[in-house]
Amino acid sequence: MTAPNIAGEPEDVRTERHASWAELFFDLVAVAGVAALAHVLGSGPDAPAMGLYALLFLAFWLSWTTFMLYSNVAAGKARVVRLMIGMFGLGVMAASVPGVAHSVLGHDGDAHPPTVFAIAYIATRIYGSRSWRKGEVLLDFPVVQYSTGLLPWIVSIWVPGPWMLVLWAVGIGLDLLLILAVSGDKLLKQVQSRFTERTDIRHQPMHGVRPEGSPSAIHGVSIDPAHFSERLGLFMIIVLGESVVQVIGAAAEAHYDLGVLATGLASFVLLAGMFGLSVVFGYAGLPHLRAGRIPARAALGLHCLVSGVVATVAVSLSAVMKHGSDPLPEQGRWLLCGAVAAYFALGVITGVVSHSSDLQRTISRIVTGIVVPLLLGLFATGTGGRTLVLCMASVVVAHLWFERHLTSIGDGA
Repeated sequence: MTAPNIAGEPEDVRTERHASWAELFFDLVAVAGVAALAHVLGSGPDAPAMGLYALLFLAFWLSWTTFMLYSNVAAGKARVVRLMIGMFGLGVMAASVPGVAHSVLGHDGDAHPPTVFAIAYIATRIYGSRSWRKGEVLLDFPVVQYSTGLLPWIVSIWVPGPWMLVLWAVGIGLDLLLILAVSGDKLLKQVQSRFTERTDIRHQPMHGVRPEGSPSAIHGVSIDPAHFSERLGLFMIIVLGESVVQVIGAAAEAHYDLGVLATGLASFVLLAGMFGLSVVFGYAGLPHLRAGRIPARAALGLHCLVSGVVATVAVSLSAVMKHGSDPLPEQGRWLLCGAVAAYFALGVITGVVSHSSDLQRTISRIVTGIVVPLLLGLFATGTGGRTLVLCMASVVVAHLWFERHLTSIGDGA
């Protein structure tokens, strides 16, 4: 049995459904947790801060993915109470982020020790992995049903200092390795084989050999592709909306002048342009993706990276609001330019693997979307942060215009 791609299935196989209100509520809380990670990069995006930022983001994303896939497969049978409990766990994780940043990086905000975050993450993931009905094996993303990656997190509760973060990283790494290495089809065959062996041993003394053709209690389940792509797109929209909120919050604390207004406008254009590329001219929240071109597992991995990059762009824009017209510090300049370049690099990868880009388009996207921001990060040492934001917004608008132009040509043809 092969896991479906995100193209969807014929209408006579599955009835199209949309995200429920409870699922949207859950996504909002998950993105609020991602927004809380701004505390990690608040005092400067150095290497330790970036590492912690990536680690905590992956923890939030894996927790969200666990419940998202559960509600996707369960459909109308998904329990709202279960989603609410998962939301509470994500809320505790979000509230613990300042405490983690204080303990690890020395930032302000020591209300909660890092162990609170670890315990909330462990409890949320375990509870989410137990959401599946007995005998179900998720073929598309089986890692959400297993807790191997949580073992280092459990040990970290009793390990103080930097080794705690090492264990967290090992746990996240194990989950990522399982995502890449574990095949749902192979896992299903192994589980069914073990179940058959146990059943034969249990029934052999009474009934002899297990009757041939008797149904197995273990079966594989697959995602609803249309609902899956919608949830990924909605998550990206909420991340972009939360990014706008962060920029507005930073602007509210700045001294109002024309420079702040211009920076706010350029920041909004930049984020709105990413919305256009990821949602309007993309698919499942991924720029340059077309329906049915890549497997669900690949879409989830790219979605994780793209949403993390977009959240990082929001932190950079808020920093520009605080610095005004002054040049950004080197680390801040590279964070902004590198995040924009990473967004377009992921778009290039998406376009190539989904065969939605020819060679000419790919080269133009690399030059304008990746090379230009990196050159600005390398040479624009004395350039003000506001000017850099304007340049990044111009790059995004150019790509948006190009995509719209290609779409109009395709429609005309």
